[in-house]
Amino acid sequence: MKETIQLISGNNVSGKPILSLIVKRTYIILNNGTCIYNEVQKPITKEHTFYDDNEKHIDQDIDLYTYKPLTDVIVKGKARTNKKTNSFQACVEIARLKLDITIFGNRNLYKANNGIPTFTTPENILEVPLTYNFAYGGKDLLAERHLKERIENDTKLKYLNEVTDLLAGSPYRYQRNPEGKGYITSLNEEGLEKVELPNLENPYQLVTPENIVCKSIAHWQKMPLPVATDFVHPGWFPRVAYFGMYPIPKGFDEDAYEITKKLVDEEILKSRFEIKKAHFNFRAFNSASLGLQSRYLHGGESCRLTNIHPNKTEFVFKLPNEQPKIKIDNRKGKLIKADVNMHSVIIEPDTNSLSIVWCGTIKALRPYMEEELEKMPFEVKWN
Repeated sequence: MKETIQLISGNNVSGKPILSLIVKRTYIILNNGTCIYNEVQKPITKEHTFYDDNEKHIDQDIDLYTYKPLTDVIVKGKARTNKKTNSFQACVEIARLKLDITIFGNRNLYKANNGIPTFTTPENILEVPLTYNFAYGGKDLLAERHLKERIENDTKLKYLNEVTDLLAGSPYRYQRNPEGKGYITSLNEEGLEKVELPNLENPYQLVTPENIVCKSIAHWQKMPLPVATDFVHPGWFPRVAYFGMYPIPKGFDEDAYEITKKLVDEEILKSRFEIKKAHFNFRAFNSASLGLQSRYLHGGESCRLTNIHPNKTEFVFKLPNEQPKIKIDNRKGKLIKADVNMHSVIIEPDTNSLSIVWCGTIKALRPYMEEELEKMPFEVKWN
C-alpha cells in the first residue's frame, strides 16, 4: 500500500499550508469497456523518468503534486492503421475533451528549382509513437552551430557546459517542443538535406511549405502547435511560463493560438523574467498535452481512442465509477474528511492498462517534514 499512497506537505493557491494524500490505483480495461482492479499495482512516480534514447524527453512525470487545477489525461501508445496509406487520423476523446491528430509517413524537405520549399510525398506508414519527438518542433542545428562552436572554443564556457546544458536556452530551439521535427529558421541548402518533417500534426494548424520556416526566432510563437499525447516537460512552453519567471515573447497576447483556443490560462501573460514580479500558477503542475487537460474528472466518464489501440480501430471504455474517501490527521486528535480531486488519468492501450492518480487535501497547521509525514495517520476507503 505504501507504494501507491503517500502523504505530502505543501501550500494552496493562497499560500496557506496544506496536507495532500496522493493515491494511485491501476486497472485492467476489459473488452466490454469496463475496468477492474489490477492485482499488480503501479507505484507512485516520485521522480521524473526519461526515455532511454533521449534523456531530455520525459517518460513519466511525478505524481507527487499537492494540487493540480485540472485533470491530466495521458495516453502512452501509438497511432496505428491496418491499411496501406501515407496518412491517417487518430483521436483521443474523454468526457468533453477531443484531441484530433493527423499522422503522416516520413517526409523530407527540399528546395524546388524555383527556390520554394517543398515536401516529399509521405512514405507509407503503419504506426507512429504518440510522443513529442515525432511531433513538430526540434532544433535548427545548423543555425545553432556558431553557438556550439563558441562554447567548445571558450575554456570557461566549455567547463560550465559540463555542469549545465548552455544550449538548452538556445534561440534556435523550438520553445514548445525542442525534441521534435521540422523546426528551421532559414532555407540553407546544407541544412535542408537533414530536415525531417513531423509525423504527428495538429490537423487545424498543419505544417506547410508556406509556414515551415520560422523567419524570425523572436516570433517562434507564430509557428504551429505540436501535438502528441505524452507528458510535457516542465521546461517547455507554455508549462514553463506558469512558474512565473519566463519572459513571454513579444507578440504573444490574447490573440495567440493557445489563448484563442482556450488551451492555456490568460494569467500566463503575467510571466516576467523578474523575481519581484514572478507570478506562480498551479497549472505548472499539469503535465498533459494541450487539449488533454480537463476540468476535474470524477469517474464514470466515457473514453474513446481511435486508431490507437493495437487490435481495435475504436477502443471504447469508461473510467471506473469509484472515488476514494480520504481522511487525514489534522494534528488535533482526529481525522478530517479531505477534498478529493482526480489529478491524472494515464491510459496505456497496448497493455489495456489504466492508472488514476487522486489527491485528497486538508488545511494544515504548518508545513511538515518528511519524517513527520511518515508517522501521520490517514484513512482511504473506496465507494
